Amino acid sequence: MHRRHARSMHTLDGQPWRDQIILSREISTPGERNAFYSAVRRGHFVALHRGAFVATSMWESLDQDARYRARILAAAAGSSRDAVVSHDSAGALWRLPTVGEWPAKIHVTESRAAGGTSSQLFERHTIGLPDRESLIQGVRVTELARTVIDIASTRPFATSVAVADAALRRTTDPHPDVPRTFLSLGELRAELELLPVNRGSVKARRVVEFANGLADRPGESLSRVAIHQLGLTPPELQVRLQGASGRWYVVDFWWPEFNHIGEFDGQHKYSDPRFLRGRTPHQALLDEKFREDDLRAAPHGMSRWGWDVARSAPRLRALLVAAGIR
Repeated sequence: MHRRHARSMHTLDGQPWRDQIILSREISTPGERNAFYSAVRRGHFVALHRGAFVATSMWESLDQDARYRARILAAAAGSSRDAVVSHDSAGALWRLPTVGEWPAKIHVTESRAAGGTSSQLFERHTIGLPDRESLIQGVRVTELARTVIDIASTRPFATSVAVADAALRRTTDPHPDVPRTFLSLGELRAELELLPVNRGSVKARRVVEFANGLADRPGESLSRVAIHQLGLTPPELQVRLQGASGRWYVVDFWWPEFNHIGEFDGQHKYSDPRFLRGRTPHQALLDEKFREDDLRAAPHGMSRWGWDVARSAPRLRALLVAAGIR
Protein backbone atom coordinates (compact mmCIF):
# COMPACT_ATOMS: atom_id res chain seq x y z
CA MET A 1 0.00 0.00 0.00
CA HIS A 2 2.80 2.41 0.83
CA ARG A 3 5.78 3.39 -1.26
CA ARG A 4 8.62 4.66 0.89
CA HIS A 5 10.37 6.53 -1.94
CA ALA A 6 7.67 9.22 -1.56
CA ARG A 7 8.72 9.87 2.03
CA SER A 8 9.99 13.43 1.63
CA MET A 9 7.66 14.53 -1.17
CA HIS A 10 4.22 14.52 0.39
CA THR A 11 2.90 16.33 3.40
CA LEU A 12 0.59 16.10 6.36
CA ASP A 13 -0.47 19.56 7.49
CA GLY A 14 2.40 21.13 5.57
CA GLN A 15 5.12 18.72 6.76
CA PRO A 16 6.53 15.46 5.30
CA TRP A 17 3.81 13.12 6.49
CA ARG A 18 5.84 9.93 6.79
CA ASP A 19 8.27 11.73 9.09
CA GLN A 20 5.35 12.68 11.36
CA ILE A 21 3.98 9.16 11.80
CA ILE A 22 5.92 6.99 14.23
CA LEU A 23 5.65 3.22 13.95
CA SER A 24 6.60 1.50 17.20
CA ARG A 25 8.10 -1.43 15.27
CA GLU A 26 10.68 0.97 13.82
CA ILE A 27 12.00 1.99 17.27
CA SER A 28 15.12 -0.13 17.34
CA THR A 29 16.29 -0.41 20.97
CA PRO A 30 14.46 -1.25 24.22
CA GLY A 31 15.69 1.98 25.77
CA GLU A 32 14.30 4.11 22.97
CA ARG A 33 11.06 2.16 23.08
CA ASN A 34 10.69 2.70 26.84
CA ALA A 35 11.38 6.42 26.47
CA PHE A 36 8.85 6.70 23.65
CA TYR A 37 6.04 4.93 25.51
CA SER A 38 6.79 7.08 28.55
CA ALA A 39 6.16 10.12 26.33
CA VAL A 40 2.93 8.48 25.10
CA ARG A 41 1.75 8.08 28.71
CA ARG A 42 2.53 11.75 29.37
CA GLY A 43 0.21 12.68 26.49
CA HIS A 44 2.88 13.80 24.01
CA PHE A 45 1.70 11.37 21.32
CA VAL A 46 -1.69 10.13 20.09
CA ALA A 47 -2.26 6.59 18.81
CA LEU A 48 -3.72 6.56 15.30
CA HIS A 49 -4.08 2.81 15.59
CA ARG A 50 -2.14 0.08 17.32
CA GLY A 51 1.57 0.66 16.79
CA ALA A 52 1.22 4.00 14.94
CA PHE A 53 1.44 7.41 16.60
CA VAL A 54 1.57 11.11 15.81
CA ALA A 55 2.56 14.04 18.02
CA THR A 56 -0.37 15.40 20.05
CA SER A 57 0.40 18.94 18.87
CA MET A 58 0.08 17.79 15.27
CA TRP A 59 -3.14 15.86 15.93
CA GLU A 60 -4.79 18.81 17.65
CA SER A 61 -4.08 21.03 14.63
CA LEU A 62 -5.99 18.74 12.25
CA ASP A 63 -9.68 18.95 11.37
CA GLN A 64 -11.96 15.90 11.07
CA ASP A 65 -11.03 15.25 7.44
CA ALA A 66 -7.28 15.53 8.04
CA ARG A 67 -7.49 13.23 11.08
CA TYR A 68 -9.10 10.51 9.00
CA ARG A 69 -6.46 10.98 6.30
CA ALA A 70 -3.76 10.66 8.98
CA ARG A 71 -5.25 7.34 10.08
CA ILE A 72 -5.27 6.14 6.46
CA LEU A 73 -1.66 7.16 5.94
CA ALA A 74 -0.62 5.46 9.17
CA ALA A 75 -2.42 2.27 8.17
CA ALA A 76 -0.75 2.34 4.75
CA ALA A 77 2.68 2.89 6.29
CA GLY A 78 2.22 -0.08 8.61
CA SER A 79 0.79 -2.56 6.10
CA SER A 80 2.79 -4.99 3.99
CA ARG A 81 -0.19 -6.40 2.06
CA ASP A 82 -0.76 -5.79 -1.64
CA ALA A 83 -3.83 -3.60 -1.39
CA VAL A 84 -5.20 -0.34 -2.77
CA VAL A 85 -7.00 2.23 -0.61
CA SER A 86 -10.58 2.42 -1.87
CA HIS A 87 -14.19 3.46 -1.22
CA ASP A 88 -14.63 6.18 1.43
CA SER A 89 -10.95 6.04 2.36
CA ALA A 90 -9.90 6.74 -1.22
CA GLY A 91 -12.49 9.53 -1.25
CA ALA A 92 -10.82 11.08 1.79
CA LEU A 93 -7.38 11.00 0.14
CA TRP A 94 -8.90 12.49 -3.03
CA ARG A 95 -10.23 15.29 -0.75
CA LEU A 96 -13.82 14.47 -1.65
CA PRO A 97 -16.48 15.46 0.89
CA THR A 98 -18.49 13.27 3.19
CA VAL A 99 -21.87 13.95 4.75
CA GLY A 100 -21.55 13.16 8.44
CA GLU A 101 -18.71 11.16 9.98
CA TRP A 102 -15.95 9.29 8.21
CA PRO A 103 -16.06 5.51 8.69
CA ALA A 104 -14.27 3.93 11.63
CA LYS A 105 -12.27 1.58 9.39
CA ILE A 106 -9.85 2.02 6.51
CA HIS A 107 -11.28 0.62 3.27
CA VAL A 108 -8.92 -1.29 0.98
CA THR A 109 -9.41 -3.40 -2.13
CA GLU A 110 -7.37 -6.59 -2.54
CA SER A 111 -7.07 -9.42 -5.03
CA ARG A 112 -9.61 -12.23 -4.82
CA ALA A 113 -6.77 -14.63 -4.09
CA ALA A 114 -5.76 -12.68 -0.97
CA GLY A 115 -8.68 -14.20 0.90
CA GLY A 116 -8.38 -11.54 3.57
CA THR A 117 -11.05 -10.84 6.16
CA SER A 118 -11.90 -7.48 7.64
CA SER A 119 -10.31 -6.51 10.93
CA GLN A 120 -10.69 -3.87 13.59
CA LEU A 121 -8.62 -1.53 11.41
CA PHE A 122 -9.36 -2.57 7.81
CA GLU A 123 -12.54 -3.12 5.82
CA ARG A 124 -11.24 -5.42 3.09
CA HIS A 125 -12.96 -5.72 -0.31
CA THR A 126 -11.54 -8.84 -1.98
CA ILE A 127 -13.02 -8.05 -5.39
CA GLY A 128 -9.76 -7.88 -7.33
CA LEU A 129 -7.13 -5.18 -7.65
CA PRO A 130 -8.10 -2.43 -10.12
CA ASP A 131 -6.43 -2.34 -13.51
CA ARG A 132 -5.44 1.28 -12.89
CA GLU A 133 -4.63 3.21 -9.75
CA SER A 134 -3.41 6.62 -8.65
CA LEU A 135 -0.77 7.70 -6.16
CA ILE A 136 -1.66 10.27 -3.50
CA GLN A 137 0.86 11.14 -0.81
CA GLY A 138 2.80 8.04 -1.79
CA VAL A 139 -0.19 5.76 -1.18
CA ARG A 140 -1.90 3.62 -3.83
CA VAL A 141 -5.56 4.60 -4.24
CA THR A 142 -8.31 3.78 -6.70
CA GLU A 143 -8.63 6.23 -9.58
CA LEU A 144 -11.18 9.01 -9.16
CA ALA A 145 -13.90 7.44 -11.35
CA ARG A 146 -13.57 4.07 -9.61
CA THR A 147 -13.64 5.79 -6.20
CA VAL A 148 -16.90 7.55 -7.04
CA ILE A 149 -18.55 4.34 -8.27
CA ASP A 150 -17.36 2.34 -5.24
CA ILE A 151 -18.87 4.93 -2.91
CA ALA A 152 -22.05 5.27 -4.97
CA SER A 153 -22.64 1.52 -4.85
CA THR A 154 -22.29 1.27 -1.07
CA ARG A 155 -23.32 4.58 0.50
CA PRO A 156 -26.65 6.47 0.78
CA PHE A 157 -27.87 8.43 -2.24
CA ALA A 158 -27.34 11.93 -0.81
CA THR A 159 -23.83 11.16 0.43
CA SER A 160 -22.91 9.63 -2.92
CA VAL A 161 -24.28 12.56 -4.92
CA ALA A 162 -22.15 14.98 -2.89
CA VAL A 163 -19.10 12.85 -3.73
CA ALA A 164 -19.95 12.53 -7.45
CA ASP A 165 -20.71 16.25 -7.82
CA ALA A 166 -17.40 17.19 -6.17
CA ALA A 167 -15.42 14.73 -8.30
CA LEU A 168 -16.94 16.09 -11.53
CA ARG A 169 -16.27 19.66 -10.43
CA ARG A 170 -12.55 18.90 -10.16
CA THR A 171 -12.38 19.26 -13.95
CA THR A 172 -12.90 23.03 -13.66
CA ASP A 173 -11.94 23.52 -10.00
CA PRO A 174 -8.86 21.35 -9.31
CA HIS A 175 -7.66 20.65 -5.78
CA PRO A 176 -3.99 21.55 -5.23
CA ASP A 177 -3.21 18.51 -3.04
CA VAL A 178 -4.25 15.72 -5.41
CA PRO A 179 -3.44 14.73 -9.01
CA ARG A 180 -5.12 16.81 -11.72
CA THR A 181 -8.20 15.09 -13.13
CA PHE A 182 -10.67 15.72 -15.95
CA LEU A 183 -13.52 13.46 -14.96
CA SER A 184 -16.66 13.35 -17.10
CA LEU A 185 -20.08 11.73 -16.80
CA GLY A 186 -19.08 9.51 -19.69
CA GLU A 187 -16.15 8.14 -17.69
CA LEU A 188 -18.40 7.48 -14.71
CA ARG A 189 -20.84 5.63 -16.94
CA ALA A 190 -18.02 3.58 -18.43
CA GLU A 191 -16.75 2.67 -14.95
CA LEU A 192 -20.28 1.77 -13.96
CA GLU A 193 -20.47 -0.77 -16.79
CA LEU A 194 -17.64 -2.72 -15.15
CA LEU A 195 -19.81 -3.50 -12.12
CA PRO A 196 -21.82 -6.73 -12.00
CA VAL A 197 -25.55 -6.07 -12.13
CA ASN A 198 -26.72 -6.08 -8.53
CA ARG A 199 -28.27 -3.80 -5.94
CA GLY A 200 -25.05 -1.79 -5.65
CA SER A 201 -24.85 -1.14 -9.39
CA VAL A 202 -28.48 0.03 -9.44
CA LYS A 203 -27.74 2.47 -6.60
CA ALA A 204 -24.63 3.73 -8.38
CA ARG A 205 -26.48 4.25 -11.66
CA ARG A 206 -29.03 6.51 -9.92
CA VAL A 207 -26.17 8.59 -8.52
CA VAL A 208 -24.36 8.92 -11.84
CA GLU A 209 -27.50 9.97 -13.70
CA PHE A 210 -28.23 12.64 -11.08
CA ALA A 211 -24.66 13.94 -10.62
CA ASN A 212 -23.83 17.45 -11.74
CA GLY A 213 -20.38 19.05 -11.57
CA LEU A 214 -21.92 22.52 -11.35
CA ALA A 215 -22.84 21.94 -7.71
CA ASP A 216 -20.18 23.94 -5.88
CA ARG A 217 -20.34 22.55 -2.33
CA PRO A 218 -21.65 19.46 -0.48
CA GLY A 219 -24.46 21.54 1.01
CA GLU A 220 -25.63 22.41 -2.49
CA SER A 221 -25.55 18.74 -3.48
CA LEU A 222 -27.55 17.79 -0.40
CA SER A 223 -30.06 20.52 -1.22
CA ARG A 224 -30.36 19.28 -4.81
CA VAL A 225 -31.17 15.80 -3.56
CA ALA A 226 -33.82 17.11 -1.15
CA ILE A 227 -35.45 19.28 -3.86
CA HIS A 228 -35.54 16.26 -6.18
CA GLN A 229 -37.00 13.94 -3.56
CA LEU A 230 -39.61 16.55 -2.61
CA GLY A 231 -40.83 16.70 -6.22
CA LEU A 232 -40.24 20.45 -6.52
CA THR A 233 -39.18 22.09 -9.79
CA PRO A 234 -35.44 21.44 -10.26
CA PRO A 235 -33.38 24.65 -10.29
CA GLU A 236 -30.66 25.67 -12.70
CA LEU A 237 -27.21 25.68 -11.08
CA GLN A 238 -24.49 28.36 -10.94
CA VAL A 239 -26.32 30.90 -13.12
CA ARG A 240 -25.06 34.44 -13.81
CA LEU A 241 -27.60 37.12 -12.89
CA GLN A 242 -27.38 40.89 -12.99
CA GLY A 243 -28.08 43.06 -9.96
CA ALA A 244 -29.74 46.48 -9.95
CA SER A 245 -26.29 48.11 -9.93
CA GLY A 246 -25.36 46.42 -13.21
CA ARG A 247 -22.91 44.03 -11.53
CA TRP A 248 -23.09 40.34 -12.38
CA TYR A 249 -23.15 37.52 -9.84
CA VAL A 250 -23.20 33.72 -9.92
CA VAL A 251 -26.02 32.25 -7.81
CA ASP A 252 -26.24 28.70 -6.46
CA PHE A 253 -29.80 27.94 -7.58
CA TRP A 254 -32.09 29.74 -10.03
CA TRP A 255 -35.73 29.10 -10.82
CA PRO A 256 -36.43 31.29 -13.89
CA GLU A 257 -40.14 30.40 -13.96
CA PHE A 258 -40.51 31.75 -10.41
CA ASN A 259 -37.87 34.52 -10.69
CA HIS A 260 -36.31 33.14 -7.54
CA ILE A 261 -32.75 32.60 -6.32
CA GLY A 262 -31.69 29.96 -3.82
CA GLU A 263 -28.41 30.24 -1.90
CA PHE A 264 -26.79 27.65 0.32
CA ASP A 265 -25.12 29.78 2.98
CA GLY A 266 -22.40 27.54 4.39
CA GLN A 267 -19.70 28.78 6.73
CA HIS A 268 -17.09 28.28 4.00
CA LYS A 269 -18.08 31.69 2.66
CA TYR A 270 -16.55 33.29 5.72
CA SER A 271 -13.65 30.92 6.45
CA ASP A 272 -12.38 29.26 3.24
CA PRO A 273 -9.34 31.13 1.86
CA ARG A 274 -10.36 30.18 -1.68
CA PHE A 275 -13.69 31.96 -1.17
CA LEU A 276 -12.33 34.88 0.86
CA ARG A 277 -9.65 35.70 -1.77
CA GLY A 278 -7.71 37.86 0.67
CA ARG A 279 -10.73 39.42 2.36
CA THR A 280 -11.45 39.32 6.07
CA PRO A 281 -14.53 37.34 7.17
CA HIS A 282 -16.18 40.65 8.10
CA GLN A 283 -15.59 42.08 4.63
CA ALA A 284 -16.93 38.87 3.06
CA LEU A 285 -20.09 39.23 5.16
CA LEU A 286 -20.54 42.84 4.02
CA ASP A 287 -19.98 41.84 0.39
CA GLU A 288 -22.60 39.09 0.71
CA LYS A 289 -25.12 41.57 2.12
CA PHE A 290 -24.50 44.01 -0.74
CA ARG A 291 -24.79 41.17 -3.24
CA GLU A 292 -28.12 40.01 -1.82
CA ASP A 293 -29.54 43.55 -1.67
CA ASP A 294 -28.39 44.21 -5.24
CA LEU A 295 -30.03 41.04 -6.58
CA ARG A 296 -33.27 41.62 -4.66
CA ALA A 297 -33.43 45.14 -6.11
CA ALA A 298 -33.11 43.77 -9.68
CA PRO A 299 -35.78 42.55 -8.68
CA HIS A 300 -35.36 38.85 -7.90
CA GLY A 301 -36.72 36.82 -5.00
CA MET A 302 -34.13 35.08 -2.83
CA SER A 303 -34.07 32.37 -0.19
CA ARG A 304 -31.05 31.39 1.91
CA TRP A 305 -30.50 28.30 4.00
CA GLY A 306 -27.70 26.49 5.79
CA TRP A 307 -26.80 22.96 6.80
CA ASP A 308 -29.65 22.60 9.29
CA VAL A 309 -32.25 23.21 6.56
CA ALA A 310 -30.37 21.31 3.82
CA ARG A 311 -30.41 18.22 6.06
CA SER A 312 -34.17 18.54 6.72
CA ALA A 313 -36.39 17.97 3.70
CA PRO A 314 -39.55 19.23 5.50
CA ARG A 315 -37.84 22.48 6.49
CA LEU A 316 -36.44 23.04 3.00
CA ARG A 317 -39.83 22.33 1.48
CA ALA A 318 -41.52 24.82 3.82
CA LEU A 319 -38.94 27.48 2.97
CA LEU A 320 -39.19 27.05 -0.80
CA VAL A 321 -42.97 26.62 -0.97
CA ALA A 322 -43.36 29.82 1.06
CA ALA A 323 -41.21 31.51 -1.59
CA GLY A 324 -43.53 30.27 -4.35
CA ILE A 325 -41.51 27.30 -5.62
CA ARG A 326 -43.74 24.45 -6.75
